[in-house]
Amino acid sequence: MTRAQLDAFLDSSLRVAPGYYPLLLLLARTGLRVGEALALKWSDVDVAGQEIRVERALSAGHIENPKAGHGRTVDMSQQLGRTLTRLHLERKSETLKRGWRELPPWVFCNQVGKLLDAKRVRKVFQRTLKAGGLPLHFHPHCLRHTFASLLLQQQESPAYVQRQLGHASIKLTVDTYGKWLPIGNKAAVDRLDKPLSAAASGSKVVAAPRKTLEDESEAPEKVGSPGWSRTSDFLINRRGPAPSRPSVFLHTSA
Repeated sequence: MTRAQLDAFLDSSLRVAPGYYPLLLLLARTGLRVGEALALKWSDVDVAGQEIRVERALSAGHIENPKAGHGRTVDMSQQLGRTLTRLHLERKSETLKRGWRELPPWVFCNQVGKLLDAKRVRKVFQRTLKAGGLPLHFHPHCLRHTFASLLLQQQESPAYVQRQLGHASIKLTVDTYGKWLPIGNKAAVDRLDKPLSAAASGSKVVAAPRKTLEDESEAPEKVGSPGWSRTSDFLINRRGPAPSRPSVFLHTSA
């Protein structure tokens, strides 16, 4: 189903089969197989932790191990958690009303507290499809496929989908639902590029000139600063009278 078809299906189930709505919502929000959902016990549900433990499956009226041969833990949405919490409260009231000795251990049970029949679930499913004006070729297991395809369409990890579905390998998940994976994205290869350096990008960087000792010796001193003089002649700057210089006579010949 598309997302719109799934929403229409769940809305229809609230109108024509409200007692089955929690089961159908669970199938749509967890991807559990129908037999796994029908074999759930209240002890498997952790609303606070938003998790459901899948330990068993109902097959031909018998409780067996899940198809993968071992249990798994799946995540539970907040909407499903609220729905199961209300169902648990209603089941407690029903237990008192019907005079049952104890609360039935099964999350989904019939009017006498026993396991639901999978055939009955299929009949309710078809009735819900008709009431919602949806294609009649859909069947309960389609909710599992819908769950997986919608997760992949919103780009969730295939490894996460594999864990939720309980597939033995990620290859099975990809082979079955690979058409829903994104094929390509040019922005993905762009993100591999390193930022361009200044030289490669063509921008000019002007470095500040480095001062040398020669440059510093040629810099004029501030007027009035210590050691400042008008001339660099060390003889004039010496303290005391300047030494006399010898006279120079020029002799010219006739």
